[in-house]
Amino acid sequence: MTVAVLGDGIVPLRIEPNQDGKEEVSTDFTCSLGDQNNVKARVVLMNGHKTLNEHYFKQAASKKDTWPFSGNGDKFRTMIIFCDELEYKHGSGSKDSSLVLSSADGTFFVSIDTPFVAQGGQPSAPNGKLTAVHCLTPLYGMSEPHWVIEYMEHHLAAGVSHLHIYNYDLFTPELKSVFEEYQRLGVITYHDWSNEGSGLYTQNPTYEHAKWTASTDCLLRSRGLYDYALFGDIDEVWLGDTTTDAPGDVGSGLAQCQKAHEESNGAKIGCCVHSHTMTSVYSKLTSEEEAKNMLLLRRYSRSEAGPHCPGNCECLQYGPDPNGGPTKVCLDMYRKYAKGRQKYIVNTRDLAIEPRPLFTHAISRDNDEMDRIMEILPDDSLHVRHYQGHWLARKGLLETLEEKSVPIPDPILNKVEQNIKTSQKLSEIYNSRVTKGVEWITPIDRAPILVDAQQQQVSSDDDGEIAVEDELAAEIVRGAAHLPDGTTDLKFRPGTLPLKTTDALQICYSDKDVYKEHFRRGATDRVSVSEEHKLIYVMLPKSGSSTARFMMENKFGAREKSENFLEFGTGSLANYTVLSFIRDPLSRFFSQYDEAYARTGPWQRGYRKEDGYTHPAPYLFENLGSYRDYEDIFCPPETRSDRKECTFRETQENGTLAARLERYAFEYDGRVPFDIHLHLQVPLLSFRGTGRTVHIDEVYNTTAAKVGWESLAKRHRVDLSAPNKDGGAGVIQGRSYPRRFDKKYISDRTKQRICELGMLDYCCLNLPLPPPCSNLYCRLDEAGTDGNPLRIQPWSHPESKKAR
Repeated sequence: MTVAVLGDGIVPLRIEPNQDGKEEVSTDFTCSLGDQNNVKARVVLMNGHKTLNEHYFKQAASKKDTWPFSGNGDKFRTMIIFCDELEYKHGSGSKDSSLVLSSADGTFFVSIDTPFVAQGGQPSAPNGKLTAVHCLTPLYGMSEPHWVIEYMEHHLAAGVSHLHIYNYDLFTPELKSVFEEYQRLGVITYHDWSNEGSGLYTQNPTYEHAKWTASTDCLLRSRGLYDYALFGDIDEVWLGDTTTDAPGDVGSGLAQCQKAHEESNGAKIGCCVHSHTMTSVYSKLTSEEEAKNMLLLRRYSRSEAGPHCPGNCECLQYGPDPNGGPTKVCLDMYRKYAKGRQKYIVNTRDLAIEPRPLFTHAISRDNDEMDRIMEILPDDSLHVRHYQGHWLARKGLLETLEEKSVPIPDPILNKVEQNIKTSQKLSEIYNSRVTKGVEWITPIDRAPILVDAQQQQVSSDDDGEIAVEDELAAEIVRGAAHLPDGTTDLKFRPGTLPLKTTDALQICYSDKDVYKEHFRRGATDRVSVSEEHKLIYVMLPKSGSSTARFMMENKFGAREKSENFLEFGTGSLANYTVLSFIRDPLSRFFSQYDEAYARTGPWQRGYRKEDGYTHPAPYLFENLGSYRDYEDIFCPPETRSDRKECTFRETQENGTLAARLERYAFEYDGRVPFDIHLHLQVPLLSFRGTGRTVHIDEVYNTTAAKVGWESLAKRHRVDLSAPNKDGGAGVIQGRSYPRRFDKKYISDRTKQRICELGMLDYCCLNLPLPPPCSNLYCRLDEAGTDGNPLRIQPWSHPESKKAR
C-alpha cells in the first residue's frame, strides 16, 4: 500500500512547462520510511482559474502576506504528497517508524509521527442503497447547542450515514457534551482542529481555519468506506427530492450522481448542487415564537424567491422586467461553482479515482475542468439550504426581497424532534435554555413578501393583473370548493396540486387545435404488452422508453403490438395495468432536440435535398452537408486521433450547436414539431378527438426509474437479478450518447423559453418548474363538457417569438 500525505505550505518543488507547454510539478525532496529510503515524492496541487505557479507562489508576493499556508483569496498551497513507490507494510516494523520527507541539501526536513490511516474497503450497503458521509468544514464562532443538534439530526434523518466534525473553537461544556454523545452513538468522527490541537496551523490567517485541508482530510479518510462524501458548512443544510417515498433523503441525488459517473465511464467523479439562500434567518422571532422553542429548521422555512446576483450568481445580461416591473432584471445568469455558491459531492467508492486537494464550491477552482468531471444536479434532486445572506444585508435588500415558502418535509423534522426527545442527554441540553435564533445572524424586524401557496401573488400578464391562487386550486381539485361566482377560471403554479400524476392527467385538457400535431395519428398504436403479468406500457419517446421496452421484454415477457387506446381499462383489457414513464420537460427537451436534430439532418435518407425535403428550420444545418461535417463540430479533428472516439465522447463543440438550439427554441411555435421526438408527453397520452387523456393506472418519473421497476418487479414477483439476454442483470440503462451540443452554452433565458414550450406537460403532469424557470402558470376551469367539468391546461399557449 503506497503512502499519501496531506500537507499545506511551501515545500521544495518546481512548476515548469513540459514539452506540450502544460505546467508540470516536480519535487526536490524524497520520502523515507523504515528501511525504505529516498523514494521519489510526487505532489498534487489544487487546480485554479490561474496558473499553478501563480496560485502556489505569486499570490503570496505581497509583503503583508507572510503566512506560509493557504489563505483567503487565490493562494492555493494545500497539497497531497504521494510516495508512490514506498510501501506501507502492515504488521511490520515500518508501521512504528516515522515517515521522513527531506531534501538532498538538508534545507527541508519533516518527520511525521502521527499514525497512518489505512485505506478503506467497506462493501456497499446490502440493500443497494448508496451511502453518504458528510464532511463538515471547520466549526467556529458558536456557543449554543441548538443548531448543532438539529444539524446532526437532520442529516442523519436525511440519509447521511456518518459525519466528520472538525472543531476549531466550539468548546463550551454543552457543546462538548453534544459531541461526546454523538461519538458514543458512533455517528460522528471527531477531530480537534483547534490552534492547540493543530500546532497553531488552523489559526485565522489560514482560510476559514484550513477548510480545504479539513475537506481533503475527510476525503482521504472516507475512500472505500462510503459511496459519496458531501462537503459543506454548518450553515448549509442538505436536502434531497421531496416528492419521493422518503422525502428529502439525499439518496435521490446520490443516485443521479452515480448514474452520471457510470454513463460517463467514470469521467464524472462528483456532482455540484445549487445553493438556496434561506433569507428567513434574518427575520426576528417574536417573544411568542421564542417561548415555543420550536425547531430552528421549522422556523426558518422561507428562501429568496429566486437567485439574487451577484450574491449567489453572476448576471450575464440585464434587461427590462418581462413582468413589467420598473427596474431592469437579470435575464441570463451563471450559477455554476463559486459564482453560484454551489456545494458538491464526490465519489469515494471508486478507488481508481486519485484523491486531490479540494476547493470550496467544486472539486477545484478550474471551471473548465469542472465542466468535464462534474455533473450539476437539478435542484429537485439535491440542493443545499444556505442559512445566510450577508450579501443581501450589506446592500439593504432584505426588507424588499421576495421570498417563497420551502419547508423541510415533515417526516424529516418529525424524526429530528423525536430523536431529540428520546435522547435523555440531548433533550436536557436542547431544552436547558431558549434560543433566539442562529448565532451568526443579527435578525431584523421585517415583514415577509411571500410568493408561495399561502399568498396570492399578482403577476403582470398581457391580459392584466391576475391573482395566482394555488390554495384555491388545490381545494377545487380536492372537491372541497368551486370557482367563485362570476369567475370562469383561475391561475395556479405547476406542481402545486395535491394530486398524483395519474389523477392530474384525468382532468387534463390538451387543446385540439393548438396541439393537434402532437397527438398520435389515431387511437391505435404500438405498445408493450405482458400477457403473463397483465401490464401495458405506453411508450413516450425520450422518457425512458428504451429502458422500459427492454425491461418489459426481458423481465416481464412482453411483446410489442398494436392496441386501441380506447379499450384500455375495458373489455378484454379491463384487468390490465396501463403504465408509462414521464420526464421533466426541460431535461427531456434537450434529449428530444438532440435526437430530432440527428434524425432529420440533410445526410439522412428522406431528408436530403435530392429527396425533395425542405427542413422547416434550415439554419440548424447551415454549412453542414454530411454527418462528418456535423461530427467535426462536436468532435473537432484537432481533439481526436480517430473518428471512432467521437461516438461516446463528451462534446467539444464551441457553442455553435448550442446557439442554433437557442434560436430554434425562440422561433419554434410549440405547435408543429418537425420530428416525433419533439412531441409533448401529454398529447401522446391523450385522444386527438377529445383532448382528454387515455385510461392510465400508473405513471413513474424517470428520475426514479430504477425504484419504479423494482416496485413493479416486487409486486409481480419478477426476479430482476436474473440474467438478461445480453448477460446483464438488474435495471438496465437505455441508449445513452453524450449530447452533441454543450449545455453550458444554453442561457437561463432559453431554458425559460423551453419551459414555456412545455407548459402543457408541466401543468398536466403536476410537475414543479425547475430553476431557472419562473412566472409560468397553469389554468383551471370548469368548462369540460364530457361529464368531467374540471380542466387543467397552460395559462397561455406557446407561440413563436421570432424577431419581427
